[in-house]
Amino acid sequence: MIESDEFTTSCLVGQGLIPCAPWTPTLAVSVRVLELFQVARLRCPNLGVQNWVKTLSDLQCRPFKPYQMQQFTICFDLYLEILQNVEGRVKQALGRDAPDWRLKNCCPSCTYKLEGEAKLIFEMLGTGDGNNSLKHILRKEQGAFDDDGVPKRGGTERPDPRTADAGGDYYLSREKVDRWSKEVLAQQVQIPRSDDPEEDNLCQERWKNMSEEITERMWGIFDETGIFLALCRHGFVLLIADMVKSGELAKYGLAIADSLLDAFGPDFGFGYDIGCGFEETIKNSPLRPKAKRLNFKMLVSSFHGHAHNRMCQLRYLATYVLGLGLEDLEGCERYFSRSNALARTIRYASVFHRKQSITTYLAHVDSFETYPNLSKFLVDNYKQALDILDTEEALTFAMDQAGINKEKAYLRSLFKEPEEETQQMEYYQSLVNPQARKKTFDDVFAEGSTAKGTAKRHARDNYNKAHAAVQRMERTLEIAVQWTPETEAWKTAALLVSTRQYRLCVNKLEELVLKRLFELTKMNMSQTAYELRKHIAKALQVRSKTIRAALGRYNAAAAGLTPKRRSLTWPEVIEYVFLSDFDILRDPTGNRAKEEIPRLNIEIRRLVTYIRDEKALLLRKEAEVRETDPNLAYFIGKYRNRQGHSDDNHMVRLRAMVKKFGSRFTGTLTPGVRRTEEVEDTAIAAEIARGRQLEREWPVEDEWEDVEMDNDDEGEDAEGKTLAEMTERVLTIATDKE
Repeated sequence: MIESDEFTTSCLVGQGLIPCAPWTPTLAVSVRVLELFQVARLRCPNLGVQNWVKTLSDLQCRPFKPYQMQQFTICFDLYLEILQNVEGRVKQALGRDAPDWRLKNCCPSCTYKLEGEAKLIFEMLGTGDGNNSLKHILRKEQGAFDDDGVPKRGGTERPDPRTADAGGDYYLSREKVDRWSKEVLAQQVQIPRSDDPEEDNLCQERWKNMSEEITERMWGIFDETGIFLALCRHGFVLLIADMVKSGELAKYGLAIADSLLDAFGPDFGFGYDIGCGFEETIKNSPLRPKAKRLNFKMLVSSFHGHAHNRMCQLRYLATYVLGLGLEDLEGCERYFSRSNALARTIRYASVFHRKQSITTYLAHVDSFETYPNLSKFLVDNYKQALDILDTEEALTFAMDQAGINKEKAYLRSLFKEPEEETQQMEYYQSLVNPQARKKTFDDVFAEGSTAKGTAKRHARDNYNKAHAAVQRMERTLEIAVQWTPETEAWKTAALLVSTRQYRLCVNKLEELVLKRLFELTKMNMSQTAYELRKHIAKALQVRSKTIRAALGRYNAAAAGLTPKRRSLTWPEVIEYVFLSDFDILRDPTGNRAKEEIPRLNIEIRRLVTYIRDEKALLLRKEAEVRETDPNLAYFIGKYRNRQGHSDDNHMVRLRAMVKKFGSRFTGTLTPGVRRTEEVEDTAIAAEIARGRQLEREWPVEDEWEDVEMDNDDEGEDAEGKTLAEMTERVLTIATDKE
């Protein structure tokens, strides 16, 4: 021990070892081992503490002992807490310790707004969705029953005071979410619903997460039943909330929307798979005035839009709404495909460790996945938009906004059938019904019939009721002469009825085929469990029988029209692989590409300006702090390296894009000046004012030519090399003699 060390633990920490106990530790873990575990776990979320400790035991040729997992967990928690405290001091020195600073500055291309920018229809685009993969098992008391002999539902997990801070600035607290619960809102003044039929929720029956009966059902085995995540359009995490003992309730979306409005202000577009229904929820909640004042717009993501009705698509679908460009608002689905790997290691973890794992994973993805790929996202979208515009003249169909408005007007007229037509169809049906009743009546009372008295009485009653219905309709419509099959009114009503039946058959067939496609997609998805695949396979067999029956009804309805509509065969329906074969969605691709380019021009310049300003600010802060606190200055330097580790790649990628596209690139890579009204901190506002001087210090184009940009494969090789070096260090440490 060093003479200045008063305790054993301080001596161990000074040697780069983290102890498992404060006074007399029996085990200490090297910081390098903990760092390697942290990086490996973030890159491979399936890696848990148990497998890691077993690996270390194998390296030392020692038997694994379960209590070592607890010891390692204590060391790892202490290591992460040290990192968190250092990070907090760095952010405090930089003036970035406000609770909502990360949210307001999470994405350079979304939040780093510049002076003189063109006005966008949507100042910012985001997407949100719930996911139930990251559940948490509720620990229950064994053998505990209530007075009725029912097992108690209460949890036995010991409260952990660290849980409240484990989510950092990513998580919304349960208290904030519960302010928007149905029970709380029921005590407030209800806002009357609009009488506009266009605002009715026409998709509720199609979506489980819009169903009150399902979303209110409690999952007794779980405590946290999943997460509700919000991302910006580039994939940076905005906010996250735990879904607690429930499904995807409205309170999670309302709490997220309220926080987003407070942070980002007006003209925010938010994509959600049930955006149409959620807009109604907002209109009937206390959030309505704020959402209306700030022009908060709910949208429906492109893929999920296939299961929405046509009118809903025209109003909410990303394909048709002006201002979205090529954005599909499906970022959450792509994010969940990666984050689902966390499920194995957090399902049985404590509440604190579950939230700790999720938060560290989100922060790692933001810094080492989303930010490094930001310029790639912008360049790829620019290339896609230009490619679409090159082929725009060859498109066989392009729906402009005028066409969409005409279709909206037509569909709006179909919300409710005209009363006159409805009465005509009812009268026609009342005339047809007695004919069927008459046939049954004649069969029952025919000579030789074996029908008994009850059957005869029922046949007579039904026949009389059918005639009574005809008389009632004739009085209502004031029809003096009864219609016959030869009259024009009969033929007109018959056509209305057959057309209506045909439309209903088409809608049903479309719905069943869509469900089959989604089930097939899920069945072939990687990591789908065997039992789930078997369940889906059985559902597909049932679905196929249902589709056959619906196909028969469709063909019968199509044959009954004049002129007859084209009939479909079973092979034709079953081979519909692409949703476009049903002509559900028509994509005005050229218009979307034209909208995308102006947004990309703005986002690219924001990124370039952010890179310049961030580097200059952190270098100057590091120099200032070094005079008074060299240790803190060192960590500010590490923070700067982490923040800007991909900046060279960004600039090289953007320069290459400008050279490739030439005059077709209509933006600029010249940095701008950030709007001062976007910044609350006066010190940072002063830095922005200095940004005008930094324009002369910014490297000219040629200075970026010598910087080599790693492609994806090279990046993986470099990462593998670093991992190999760290593994070698661990092997050396693990095999040292005691």
